Amino acid sequence: MERNPFSASRIFADFDPERDFEAGPRLPDLCGQLLSRQKGNWPKLKAGYDAVADSLFRTIDCGGFSVVLQFNPQRIVSSGARVDPASISARPCFLCPANLPEAQQGILYRRHFLVLCNPFPIFPQHYTISDLNHSPQSLEEHLDIFLLLARDLAPSLAVFYNGPRCGASAPDHLHFQACPAGSLPIEGQLDDGRPVLPVATYRSARISRVKDLGRAVLAIEVSDAADLIDAIKKILTVMKDNVFPDKEPMLNLHGSFHEGKWRVLLFPRRKGRPDLYDREEAERVLISPASVEMGGLLVAPVERDFRRLNPDLVRHIYREVSVDPALLDEWTDQLSRMGD
Repeated sequence: MERNPFSASRIFADFDPERDFEAGPRLPDLCGQLLSRQKGNWPKLKAGYDAVADSLFRTIDCGGFSVVLQFNPQRIVSSGARVDPASISARPCFLCPANLPEAQQGILYRRHFLVLCNPFPIFPQHYTISDLNHSPQSLEEHLDIFLLLARDLAPSLAVFYNGPRCGASAPDHLHFQACPAGSLPIEGQLDDGRPVLPVATYRSARISRVKDLGRAVLAIEVSDAADLIDAIKKILTVMKDNVFPDKEPMLNLHGSFHEGKWRVLLFPRRKGRPDLYDREEAERVLISPASVEMGGLLVAPVERDFRRLNPDLVRHIYREVSVDPALLDEWTDQLSRMGD
């Protein structure tokens, strides 16, 4: 039986500051109200958040940096998702409005996106912001929306993006995600005094390379949106010219907005899943790194993996999926030459 399209009656709220001149509810407040409502009228979502509340955590010291491991069995839906083209084309898109669950409501965001409660959450608040139209996951032409979301969700929430080959379980449908600001270990580690190597400056945007985290990380800080978009596009250009001429560069992105300034973390990738993911059952580790994992929160849907992961395995996973340090050296050299 064909499902009904996502109708206006299921719009929980409409957030569009460009159209509504009078100050209305802030987006984080609307998100919190939506989540509270959905927990009460959508049993599947409540079960998802009950699972988050029951999750187990442990910290792994990897020497120079640490990660937090979360045992969250319900995330097998994402970690085990088949994302090859044949599998994607064979299933209905679960982010298209017509295919959303009947109980699901959303916030209409700036007329073109829906803010939805993620039914398989990792965090106490976890939202998916999906395009109303079915178009592929693509960052460069939607950087403005990414930055608007970071600003509109601030200060309590942050936004992140998974590339179509870097953890997105719906690479065929443009979407972002949001979680509580400060949820990822890397956010605190950036401020703990570890080495940060200046790379380039484009007008007011400063690009830096964060050292000693076991994976490649570029940080961009700026108060001007246009300068930030330009800086990110320069990074994408360098990545395309060297490795990804015909496709979106492999990356994850995390953005927050605080005291009038954006901070964007870009994780350059060379591989979607580590070799441990495809090993024989006895040696298999079902970790599928996306923005959350690259930010230092490793989600393990299998208890055996949660128990046996150690510093060596964590470092191995990051080495496998993160861009090679020598290649990152080349890219940062090119960026420095392109700077102001």
